[in-house]
Amino acid sequence: MIAVDLSQISYDEGLAYQEKVHAIRVADEIDDVLFLLEHSHVITIGKSGEKSDFLEPEEKLVRRGIEIRHLSRGGKITCHYPGQLVVYPIMKLEPADIDIPRYVWNLEETIIQTLAEFGTEGKRIPEMRGVFVGNDKVAAVGIEVRKSVSMHGLALNIKEDKTLYRLFVPCGIRDRDVTFLENVSGSGRILDMAEIKLCLVQKFSEVFDVAIAPVVTLHEFQEKYLKNL
Repeated sequence: MIAVDLSQISYDEGLAYQEKVHAIRVADEIDDVLFLLEHSHVITIGKSGEKSDFLEPEEKLVRRGIEIRHLSRGGKITCHYPGQLVVYPIMKLEPADIDIPRYVWNLEETIIQTLAEFGTEGKRIPEMRGVFVGNDKVAAVGIEVRKSVSMHGLALNIKEDKTLYRLFVPCGIRDRDVTFLENVSGSGRILDMAEIKLCLVQKFSEVFDVAIAPVVTLHEFQEKYLKNL
């Protein structure tokens, strides 16, 4: 598996990279890819998202200049922002190896084990997707699988930023709040995004039992893997 640090990019740029790599992964022209990144501020709506989960009309938010994207991933409404770690595995899910429920479980387990490294106990809540600390959600999971290859993935709140969370009901869950690793970490360590990325890559490798090459930059990825495609 190839791990690629896209740094901070817009949602549209990130989606374009996902789509391109998804197509060549379907064609078996590249190995599985794990994108790690932060997005600029954006609200995203999955297939089960509902207008009633907005606290202001969507049209009004758009007029205010807030970016909103309707997607084909599973799940409802969530958001992305600088200071949140987003991970997109572009991964071939062979039926003999892993089914979709197990894949989602593994993504959650990767988050839970990453949180543990920073002194935080993450947990699942029955019939809800994502990972919680206490009663509050710290990470969202929303995926899409086309032609047996995954897209989208997980978003782990690291730094506190409720700018967008105040505008909608996160994931349609009305009786719980969201939280951020910096507010619940019991490790006493300064939270460094680069360190958290490396930790998550290691946990992903262990949970999914896949070998992952050292993380490369977008430029290195393009030069080494995409240049002739």
